[in-house]
Amino acid sequence: MRRADLALSVTGADGFVLEGASTMREISRDPLDLVAQTTAMHQYPDGFVLFCGTLFAPTQDRGAPGSGFTHQVGDVVRIRSARLGELVNRVEHSERLAPWRYGVRDLMRHVARRAAR
Repeated sequence: MRRADLALSVTGADGFVLEGASTMREISRDPLDLVAQTTAMHQYPDGFVLFCGTLFAPTQDRGAPGSGFTHQVGDVVRIRSARLGELVNRVEHSERLAPWRYGVRDLMRHVARRAAR
């Protein structure tokens, strides 16, 4: 985790392409320090998730010069790590998406199935 390299791409239906890369070596706080501070005063018998971010802040103009970056419906966002795999999402308005039904139990079942392979 501390040496993970990440790649990001955003591909739009309008032909827009944004690509970037970052490394966890450049984050401001070491993940082990964050974990130590999280567990120093609290107990998490079921574990916890530590979101460290990806160091991406797109600055490439999407439209007119100086307009900055904004996602558009239909954008495909990919975040990749050689060791962790790839997360792919398509941008859509939240009211048009199906409700989130995948909970912690589903995640644990999925992880257990993968470990059994």
